[in-house]
Amino acid sequence: MTNKTFFLASVVLLSYGTWLGCGEAEAPADEAIAVEPEIVRPKPGESVLIPAGEFTMGTDQQAPPEVAVPAHTVDLPAYSIDVYEVTHGEWIKFITEVDFRPEGNWRQFYSIGKEDHPVSNVTWEDAKAYCEWAGKRLPTEAEWEKAARGPDAYRYSWGDLWDARSSNSSEMGMRNTMEVGEMEADKSAYGVYDMVGNAQEWTSEELAPYPDSPARRDDSFRSDYIAVRGGSYNVKGRTMGLYSRSGYAADSQYGISFRCVQDVEQDSP
Repeated sequence: MTNKTFFLASVVLLSYGTWLGCGEAEAPADEAIAVEPEIVRPKPGESVLIPAGEFTMGTDQQAPPEVAVPAHTVDLPAYSIDVYEVTHGEWIKFITEVDFRPEGNWRQFYSIGKEDHPVSNVTWEDAKAYCEWAGKRLPTEAEWEKAARGPDAYRYSWGDLWDARSSNSSEMGMRNTMEVGEMEADKSAYGVYDMVGNAQEWTSEELAPYPDSPARRDDSFRSDYIAVRGGSYNVKGRTMGLYSRSGYAADSQYGISFRCVQDVEQDSP
């Protein structure tokens, strides 16, 4: 190799190395890497505030039997409601601490590992006893419905259009309860989970007709039934709008669960 050839090759290599060095120097040393945000859910037993004010209860569009007709305005004071249905873990703590003997066969739905599933197969008296122990009470129908439908009076937790993938209803095919709060879409605008699916829930009231109800002579209202709200894993969610009403004898089980509410002090807006 001649000196001239060697000189040219050296210049080329030097230029290439300098170009690489400049490229490395211009690259950002602390370039950010996109990370999916972690969903942090409330813990069992936590509650959320439902502000004081009016909301629309019931519907004008339900087919017979029209026990949820008509739509009407209800004004409620502020209250807090459990974010989730009461879980097996919470229930076991209760019956252990006070040596409570429940009427319902809740063990039918429980096995080790299901501590965060909703306790089911509890009677109305069972549910009331737990809420009293927790310093709370069962919700009225109006309190349950307002927390479920949100300020826009949605038919489902997520809106007015049915989506079979959004709740643990029979359409999803789970055929059993799942952990509370697992269905992120089944969360109301107020942040209350599992109102469309998972397990039906006791309220504090007997099933009674609404004012001006065309179904006031319905047999359901003459049977001393307790009002039960929401859908479950074995009920078709499409047909169970958040205004839907069911009624059961107080000693019924049928996989029914519950959540609690508590009175709070807040002025109306």
